[in-house]
Amino acid sequence: MRAGGELGRNVRAIDSEVRETSPGPRMAWPPIPVSWSTRARRPAFQGLLAFAIYLVVFIVGFAQPLVAHPRAAQVGQVEVDPNFYIWAWRWWTYAVSHGINPLYSTQIGAPRGYSLAWATTSPPVALLMWPVTAIFGPVASFNLTLVLAPPVSAWAAFLAARRLTGRFWAALAAGAIFGFNLYETAHESSGQPNLTVTFLLPLMVYLVVLWWQGSLGRVGYVIWMTVVMALEFYTFMEAFADMTVLWAIAFAIGFVVAGRSAWRTLARLAGLTAIAYAGAIVLASPYLIYALRHFPSTFSRQTPNFSMDLAGLVLPQSYPDRLLGMTWLASAAGRLHSSYAYVGIPLLLVVLGLAIFTWSSRVTRLLVAGFVIIIALALGPTLYVDGQRAFSLPWGALWSLPIARSAEPARLIDFGYLVLALVIALWLAAPVRSRLVRAARVGLAVLALAAMFANLRDFAMVVVPPAPTAPPAAAALPRTNTLPPFITDGLYKKYLRPGEIVVVISDRGNAGMLFQAQTDFYFRIAGGFINASLTPVDAIPQPVSLLSHPTPARVTGFKAYLKASGTGAIVVERAWSEPWMYVFSELGMRATTVGGVTVFRPAAAKAQT
Repeated sequence: MRAGGELGRNVRAIDSEVRETSPGPRMAWPPIPVSWSTRARRPAFQGLLAFAIYLVVFIVGFAQPLVAHPRAAQVGQVEVDPNFYIWAWRWWTYAVSHGINPLYSTQIGAPRGYSLAWATTSPPVALLMWPVTAIFGPVASFNLTLVLAPPVSAWAAFLAARRLTGRFWAALAAGAIFGFNLYETAHESSGQPNLTVTFLLPLMVYLVVLWWQGSLGRVGYVIWMTVVMALEFYTFMEAFADMTVLWAIAFAIGFVVAGRSAWRTLARLAGLTAIAYAGAIVLASPYLIYALRHFPSTFSRQTPNFSMDLAGLVLPQSYPDRLLGMTWLASAAGRLHSSYAYVGIPLLLVVLGLAIFTWSSRVTRLLVAGFVIIIALALGPTLYVDGQRAFSLPWGALWSLPIARSAEPARLIDFGYLVLALVIALWLAAPVRSRLVRAARVGLAVLALAAMFANLRDFAMVVVPPAPTAPPAAAALPRTNTLPPFITDGLYKKYLRPGEIVVVISDRGNAGMLFQAQTDFYFRIAGGFINASLTPVDAIPQPVSLLSHPTPARVTGFKAYLKASGTGAIVVERAWSEPWMYVFSELGMRATTVGGVTVFRPAAAKAQT
């Protein structure tokens, strides 16, 4: 306790120094634990250095396959999400350049098309990557997005923590916590950039600190916060909704812990933030109005798998080779509902230590209380511990609201990681005189980082050819993530008509949207996956997918579908074509094998030659 008392006294002393040396009453709260005289020099250079470190670490440790093969569609090719985003990166450039409604596409779900208003197409990211998409193609653009997302998110958290503490190494650790946590890397390896492009969240914290320190005026704060909030809305609406709730909670906690002397300053900040939020809604109104007018009645409710398992905070991911032979631990982790909420015991001890030794700091109280509330909300409507249902939570009714019923509570952990990033920055930044205390503090922080990083997923674990699922004869065919020459060599132009409706069948997830994006929308596709609540999870029209186990009724339904939809061809990627060869041949469909695919046509259809 003596060491802890020294840490607490030093934090309080720094708080007092900031209040005494700060110009004007704005710095009365929160007490930023850094003096103006000890701010690190050359912040621009340090920001550049931090980003370079994050980028190198991420490439070397995680993303080497993406850098080595930037134009290969290789991330999560047995899943549907990655190829949806590859398609979205191409779609936004196509829609904008052709002057068509980007929120509705008849290129997929043909002939009627799909509304994209409630699909997470992340237009700011897609449009930002437009030059890369135009020059190198959507696959390379998507891969580059995955390479840059965690380092940029880490860098944004570094900026916030660096401004908060004035300490380079403390801020560097904070950025690593936010940019390279399990939530970030797990969704990276699943190819979901809407969940990994998270740099806007710490930028909001950065703007708040700038305003509080007097480095950003009211007008500048409102303008920049409006832009950042609006970009967050367009990047991922669910995160924007979560952000709205947590802003309200943060200000409520702030008024409780700030003290009467700081209420007026905090009220000004709340008012300016409310103005910025209103401005963001105005900027988002074209999309928002369209989305609300086309609210889908088929949105599914969240399931227990969408909620965070409380044990997941301390149980690491079940990677046996990283658990020192503790197979029982891998078995326990395998029972969890949420697999990307791991924090680790050492980092939780940092939170506890900061709370115990620096509780007089209002920033500490704000962060600790905020973290507890975030975890409570991330648990969802029902508490699960180690895969077992415990009891319903009092706030469970929140997840029955129309706009939240399909949201995933576990995703709130990303905001929790941001809080943890600031916590570890404060933990490392508070000066102490005792070398023993300093060593213990740094040691616990290093242990916390090591416990997190040892549990991360890398792309090498998922960038592999899809596993065989077909009969042995088909399994002998080459299975690779390389696109077939039918697409890459332009052979589709000889065998398909422009704008023709095509069904694409492949064990590659959402292959039709990938092929269409690569051909710059040369043909339309029946089916495609945009959202689990709105489209088939296998991305294939149901009458076609049912034909994998044909019955007379299914064959009749299939023929009726072909006629009603105007489907002119079925393209089967050859590596997975064997089960379908017999089905379509028995139906009298003509087959042409070319460029790694087999093109099946109804007897009445004629190919262009």
